Amino acid sequence: MLVHQASLRLYRGYGESDGYPSQHGLTKDAQAALDHLLGRTDIDNTKLVVFGRSLGGAVGATLVKNNPQKVAVLILENTFTSVLDMEGVLMPVLKWVIGGTGSKGLRIFNFLVRSPWNTIDIISNISEPILFLSGSKDEMVPPAHMKRLHVASSSNNRCLFVEFPTGMHMDTWVSGGDRYWRSIQLFLERQ
Repeated sequence: MLVHQASLRLYRGYGESDGYPSQHGLTKDAQAALDHLLGRTDIDNTKLVVFGRSLGGAVGATLVKNNPQKVAVLILENTFTSVLDMEGVLMPVLKWVIGGTGSKGLRIFNFLVRSPWNTIDIISNISEPILFLSGSKDEMVPPAHMKRLHVASSSNNRCLFVEFPTGMHMDTWVSGGDRYWRSIQLFLERQ
């Protein structure tokens, strides 16, 4: 399977990019990139792969859900279940007033979260194959989030979960070494 890359690495509001990184804006950016690839005649646009790490995984899952049958494969690495679930991780004091799906919080301030990125709700609506790459030592997104996403996709029998014992949030691809790249290659070859 040949893969053509489109990168949203410098999304709006990141680094020196203009704008504000809202859920609405990033969803529009991802859609524009996919539409561009689908309109090209110099690539096989039936074999497009969406890869997302962390926030990029939430964006990628939304893109694939919104475009059924237009993407061949979704690959998620160290992605969170939702921003609301991450609030209690990144700011523990908020876990009592903001919370996502498994939270015991009162959720009275959930309305303040403008970009909830509910990946856990989206993932079960994706019929395309999904590869989950999870770093067990992720210091930012608890690895349990990736496991919950995989379980939520259980109705899709074309999913694979691969764990990397020493993988951290941004270095799973490095610490995973050849096994990381081979996992991706084998998954794509089976599709």
